[in-house]
Amino acid sequence: MISDKKAQRKAALDARRALSAGERAVFSKKICSRIARTKPFREADTILAYLATWDEVDLAALCEKAVKQGKKVAYPVSYKNGIMEAFVPDGPDSLVKGLLGITAPDPEKSELLAPEDIDLVLVPLVAFDEEKRRLGHGGGYYDRYLPKCSKADLIAVAFEAQKLEEIATDSYDVLMKTIVTEEKVY
Repeated sequence: MISDKKAQRKAALDARRALSAGERAVFSKKICSRIARTKPFREADTILAYLATWDEVDLAALCEKAVKQGKKVAYPVSYKNGIMEAFVPDGPDSLVKGLLGITAPDPEKSELLAPEDIDLVLVPLVAFDEEKRRLGHGGGYYDRYLPKCSKADLIAVAFEAQKLEEIATDSYDVLMKTIVTEEKVY
């Protein structure tokens, strides 16, 4: 078992990067379909999703579906010092390159969504285990933000290749309620 977070991140990222673009596209479609069938997604009015980078699961189709169903879909804006907020963009023209080159809503052209108003958070990750422990990129953005989402269901999103035997955790790491991959729902 890989026991430290740095080594776990490397192993999981290597596994994710080993997937071809075609595999990631097919798997992303399956994951979106699984999430769309969950009760938290069906019942959510407000969703915090993410815009895929670094070969992550692409949720674009699911987010488009949510908007067509009248749901409000926000995306994270990250600031220095591990601070994150959720903004609903006012169309594709209100997306910009943010911190670390990640595409995010322009706060000046988007609506700020309070964390306590979010019904569902679709959480990206680097690695996970069957106990629903999540390992992120290490900035702590989600671990600081998720506790503020007092009524939200948390669904982490990953490719099955990112699963490890056991994730190294710290006291501040937020346990996921559900993890969805192309193969199953944990």
